[in-house]
Amino acid sequence: MRHAPLTQEIPMPETSQDRLRAALIHSLDEQRLRAVLHRWYSFYENEANRNLTHHGELVTDDFALVRPPDSPLPSTTGRQAYLDSLATAHPGQYNSHQLQTLQLTRTGAAALTGTCTHTFQTHGPHLGGAALIGYTFDVVQEPHERLPRLARLREHIIETRQDPFQEGYITNRTRAFAHYWLSLLERPADTAGPLLALLDDTFIMTMSDERTLTTRDDVAAWYADIRATAGISTHHITAWNLTPGRRGTHRLVMELRWQSITPDRQTVTTATRHRWTLRETGDRYLRLSDFHVARIRPLARVTAHEALGDYEDARTSAR
Repeated sequence: MRHAPLTQEIPMPETSQDRLRAALIHSLDEQRLRAVLHRWYSFYENEANRNLTHHGELVTDDFALVRPPDSPLPSTTGRQAYLDSLATAHPGQYNSHQLQTLQLTRTGAAALTGTCTHTFQTHGPHLGGAALIGYTFDVVQEPHERLPRLARLREHIIETRQDPFQEGYITNRTRAFAHYWLSLLERPADTAGPLLALLDDTFIMTMSDERTLTTRDDVAAWYADIRATAGISTHHITAWNLTPGRRGTHRLVMELRWQSITPDRQTVTTATRHRWTLRETGDRYLRLSDFHVARIRPLARVTAHEALGDYEDARTSAR
C-alpha cells in the first residue's frame, strides 16, 4: 500500500528558551497594562488633578463600562458617554485603590482579556466604606501604540470590608510612572521622545557604571544603545519603598530583577537597586529628576533554564 507523503511538520519539543521567550512577552503585556491600571486608579483619587483628555486615552472609542447594579455611577457605552458620566461623580469624595491581583491572556494579535482585583476605599460627604472589587476586561494593544486601551470593563463587588482608609494617589501615580518607564526599556520606542518626556526640566541619571547623564542628548544616546541591542526582556519589582513628599516631590527606592534573551539568543539576568526622585507636574506622568541605579547582582550569562527559574522566582517575589 502506498501512503500519501506527510505534509504536516512534526512539532519540535518546546525548549526552555521557548518558554522563557513566551514568558517575557507575556510580562511586557502585563507591564503595559499595569501602567494603564495605575493611571486609571489615580484619576479617581484626586479631584484637583483630573484631566479628562488624558483619562480618555486609556479607553477605545466604543469602550463599554458595566458597573454593579447598586453603583452610584451609571454603566456607559462609548468613550464620550463614559467621560460625560464622570461629571456626575460625587464631589468631595476621597478614594483609594490598591491593586491586588492581575491575570492576563492574549487572545489575538492586538487583543487581550483578563481580570484583576483591587481594594477600594472611600470616605466623604456622600458615602464611605471599603470593598474588594473585581474587574473583568478586554483590552486592545495596537502595534503602533505604546499602551493598550480598555475596550470593555465589567466591575463587580467581591466583598465589603472594614479597612481603614489608606492614601493611594501618590502610590498609583508612582506605580504608573515606574511600569511605563520599564515598558519603554523592554520594548524600546522608535525614538527617545517618549522617554525624554518623562524627564524633569533638570535631572541627573547615575548609571551602574558611575556614568552620569545630565542632558537630553546624553539620555537619547543611552536609549539609542538600548534600542540597538534590545532583545526581549522584562523587569519585576521585588522591593518597593516610597516616601511621599509634601510639596509634590517623592522618593522611591526599589529593587528589580531582570531577565533577557539577547538578539544573538544569549540569556542573561541581573538584579538592581534604584533610587529615584519624582516630581508631580499634573501631566500624564510624574517627572524624573534624580535617578541612581546600582547592581546588587552581576550581569551574568546563564542557561535558559536558569533564566526561566529566575523569572519565576522574581514573579513570586514581585511587589
